[in-house]
Amino acid sequence: MNKNFIKIILNDGVVTVATQTFNLFLIWYFAVKLHRQDMVALLGMLQIIEIGGGPIGGAVADMVNPAKILKWVSLIRICVTGILLFSLFQTRINGIILLLLIFSTLNSLISVFYSSAVEVSTYKFAKNESERVKNNAGFSAVSGISSILSGSLLAVMITYLDLKSSTILIIFLIILSAIGILNISTAKNVIPDVINDSDVNFKFNEAVSSTFKGLRNILHEPIIQTVIPYALIMNFLYWTFWYIQPLYLNYKIPNIKYAFSLQQIVISVASVIATLVIQRKHTLVMNYKGHYRLLLLIQSGALFLLSLLYAFINSEKILITGLICFWALYSLFNSFTGIILITLLQEKIDNKILGTTLGTIFTLLMVTAPLAAIASKTVPIKSISLIILTGLMIVSLLYALTDKRFLEVLHDD
Repeated sequence: MNKNFIKIILNDGVVTVATQTFNLFLIWYFAVKLHRQDMVALLGMLQIIEIGGGPIGGAVADMVNPAKILKWVSLIRICVTGILLFSLFQTRINGIILLLLIFSTLNSLISVFYSSAVEVSTYKFAKNESERVKNNAGFSAVSGISSILSGSLLAVMITYLDLKSSTILIIFLIILSAIGILNISTAKNVIPDVINDSDVNFKFNEAVSSTFKGLRNILHEPIIQTVIPYALIMNFLYWTFWYIQPLYLNYKIPNIKYAFSLQQIVISVASVIATLVIQRKHTLVMNYKGHYRLLLLIQSGALFLLSLLYAFINSEKILITGLICFWALYSLFNSFTGIILITLLQEKIDNKILGTTLGTIFTLLMVTAPLAAIASKTVPIKSISLIILTGLMIVSLLYALTDKRFLEVLHDD
């Protein structure tokens, strides 16, 4: 992989550790400490603002040097972090909660532009499908390692730190991560094949225009018409399942306080292993793109079996073992299907508006998370709820196996 690309994804990893840890900590804190699933739902609902920022973030990344975007976002993030600093001096819990929600919302919004810049870099540095797979796998590997560190840090925060100490730690990490991003060069040779001419000025109306081009692509591109509806359904069901995990695990495995953070670590470790395999066997992975639906069925089946285990077994040792095994299986196959999908999209969409189109797609997929957070407020924290959610995943994918459109877009045999 290109050295400059490696530098970008490593710095992205540092940012991920800071922001992801705090988001997970807030979800856990609201659910377990305050017993406020409504706050978890509100935290998710506030992120709906990303539905407007995602496509525009992609359009900006298509027209502006991504290295400059990364620097500007890092500077803005430092300013936004001032909200966290201010929260340290509040004494009323409602005031603290409000400030934390505001920070999370603003951070999610600026992260849209940051993520789009990184996504553009993954294909700007690739000359062919093989390099695209390697770059995507490299990015996923770094993200996975960051998630492992994030999960480990979350376990420390949950077990040993209070809200104030955790907030101070996150402020330090965010500032530290910004220093790494600000040291990235914005010279023309850092991000190849992007507009970096001093005579070319970014225009907001051009970004909006490119956004609508991305939307038109979603309506007319066969792979998007075929795959994305299923992806939206699966994402919504998955995130609803995920959002009730902190409270459910606290109820089901009360003596193991780190169960939720362990779950996140397992997901991340398995993802890293999968991406390392993909790095070495990238051509083999794409040879299995015709089995995309079957791979999705396997990963959903893992969560369905885990739900059954939760329903009928009470031994905490067996439950923790099952948690590790089934989440690892889910994460492995989720990584495979994710790399296959993003590589197929990169192959079939015009590079000139790829950032815009991917930004639009990812925004649609991401908005299922806050909607699921809202829905989680109405879902009973019971084993039957998990079985129903994962069962619906299985039913959706069984129907997808009968959808003949996949034969064309995935080139099945």
